[in-house]
Amino acid sequence: MRIVSLVLSLLLTLSCSSVFAHAIWIESSSVGVKGKQQTVRVYYGEYEHAQIEKTTAWYSDLNKLEVYIVQPDQSRTKLSLTDKGEWLEASFIPATEGTYTLYTSHVAKDLWEEKRFQFSSSVMVQVGKNQNPPAGIPAYCLSAAARQYTQGNKITVALSKQGSALADKEVTIMAPQGWVKKMKTDAQGSLSFDAGFAGIYIIEYGQNEEEAGNWNGSAYKETWQTVTTSVAVK
Repeated sequence: MRIVSLVLSLLLTLSCSSVFAHAIWIESSSVGVKGKQQTVRVYYGEYEHAQIEKTTAWYSDLNKLEVYIVQPDQSRTKLSLTDKGEWLEASFIPATEGTYTLYTSHVAKDLWEEKRFQFSSSVMVQVGKNQNPPAGIPAYCLSAAARQYTQGNKITVALSKQGSALADKEVTIMAPQGWVKKMKTDAQGSLSFDAGFAGIYIIEYGQNEEEAGNWNGSAYKETWQTVTTSVAVK
């Protein structure tokens, strides 16, 4: 009986470790065309190790998350998602030129030992030449300028919480070849790196917040926040 309890305890520990290591991220072309359909995908896994989970294995109710699009006029619309087995997919057709923001922020239904998990991700899409200020996102946010990047370009990423810059925070940058680099944000909440590889880069930040409350009828003492953005490099 003691062995069974130890095994169950180990499995729970590994499960929690997996949640800490995993994140969601949104992928969509950073450059769109007015009147042309644009695809949006949401993944869950551990990008550093090229691990993408099937939607049936996503933590708690994470596969029920919602994705919103903020139009250039700052109006917000919820996108309709389709389960594709290894990702959730949506699409939209830009009606005007400007900067669009796609984002999701989901607090998982289930707690783990009095800890909540909140998963957030966002990307920006530029349509035409007209630019507008980035949308205000009611959560942690990582953002990179919406443009077409090529190898050798410098990519600048900004980290904020409810619109306020977060300085001196460690952010993880991951390239598809397994290249990983950790950097800290400057006084303005920004950091820059050179895109040495082609492919999708995932930028991630994690923060544990000590706060007490009640979630779905259960008490919690802290919330683990994980936020990502993606950048495509040709």
